[in-house]
Amino acid sequence: MFSEELATRLTARGHDVTVYCRGHYSDSSQPGEFRGVKLVYLPYLPGKVLETPSHEIVSGLHSLFRPFDIYYILGCRTSWSYFLHRIMGKRLVFQTDGLDWERRKWGSLAKAYLRFSYWAALRLATQVASDSRSICDYFREHHGIHSEYLTCGGYVVPSAPQEILNEYALRPRDYFLVVCRIEPENNIDLIVRAFLGLPTDKRLVVVGGANYASRYLQEVKATDDPRVIFTGPVYKPGHVEALCKYSFAYLDGHEVGGTSPGLVRAMGCGSCVLVLDRPFNAEVVGAAGLLWQKSAEDLQAKLRHLIDHPEEADEYRRRAPERVATNYSWESSADTHEHCFARLINGEKNADTRTA
Repeated sequence: MFSEELATRLTARGHDVTVYCRGHYSDSSQPGEFRGVKLVYLPYLPGKVLETPSHEIVSGLHSLFRPFDIYYILGCRTSWSYFLHRIMGKRLVFQTDGLDWERRKWGSLAKAYLRFSYWAALRLATQVASDSRSICDYFREHHGIHSEYLTCGGYVVPSAPQEILNEYALRPRDYFLVVCRIEPENNIDLIVRAFLGLPTDKRLVVVGGANYASRYLQEVKATDDPRVIFTGPVYKPGHVEALCKYSFAYLDGHEVGGTSPGLVRAMGCGSCVLVLDRPFNAEVVGAAGLLWQKSAEDLQAKLRHLIDHPEEADEYRRRAPERVATNYSWESSADTHEHCFARLINGEKNADTRTA
């Protein structure tokens, strides 16, 4: 979604944009262009560990001799592979994508590799970027690096077909909703545990899955409580938006990323959001939602409070779209990206600004 929204807007403003894609996630036709954006499909090795880095390395090599002004790299997992780009004077912008090495799904060796890869990114980048101001603060305080604030956007969704709920046997305001990848750092196990101790007839609907065989996914689904519903991934247009809009509350437990696009989407749909208390989450929510501490007891208490005080949930539903419209529009996201890229092309370096 991020690549589509940003790339098409930059193309509409007269820029020539190329996006590297993985064919497995596209339809069989694999069009070479989408709304003016050039699409390049390259192979990769499948699997949890190898898929992303193998595709990025192949894409980096393919792009090396193309006349691109800016290389915008979403994530730092294979930053070291861009050393030839830097030697050749290419302008590299690495989007840090949160603190990837803190994800609990990684073992100690993978975490050590990711720390190295971030270390390399900070030294190879023409400009480091982050989608959260609190992540920008982290890189300034811990590495003496200026990270440009380039965040995602979102839409305000004023309405959605209520009949979509019928496909999931749900009624408006009769369920809590989680939408995310089922991975440890999203704390789905904790959310399920908090809900199971809640004396309510409402349901907990968990939308999402994992891109690989996951023991964690099997563990969180191991409940016989009929109130908990795992839908798997939902791709039908408008369905996630409708599920968000008519939920009683949207629960978010991500703890290592930066700005969560899913959280922004839920707020744009008018959800009452309860989000894990992390600086980047608090930054997104502001006064338009509730924060919960990382414990099933605290989350359970806040859920019970909202059930007992539905007028508060209504107020958060009113505030959330206003906050998205003010702080997370896609047009403002495109503006900040365009300004950053233009500055770098013109040689106005607010880049390579190591202070230590």
